[in-house]
Amino acid sequence: MNSREYGQWRQRRRAAWIEANRKRNHPDTEANRLIEFATMWAPFGGATEEEILVQFGMTARRFIERLWQVVPESNCVQDEVQILARAYPRHCRTATKAADGQVCLR
Repeated sequence: MNSREYGQWRQRRRAAWIEANRKRNHPDTEANRLIEFATMWAPFGGATEEEILVQFGMTARRFIERLWQVVPESNCVQDEVQILARAYPRHCRTATKAADGQVCLR
């Protein structure tokens, strides 16, 4: 490993350590679990219905509703909120188009 690769490796390792040790300071431990789980699966397009059911005992729709209830109360950074929004879009109850172009189910 050359010095440049080593420097990049150290930066990635430090960033991962900081992320792993970051505290959300949310009073609800379920909220922390929801956010951590959603963040872990976000790079893969979100968790599957089955995985959500196994981990939380709820449907994907209810999981997303609950996630968006707790995110505003957490101290998630804006980038993290945007990543979650792409993986877990908010759903309304009828089939209408939201202002941002997403189709909502009401």
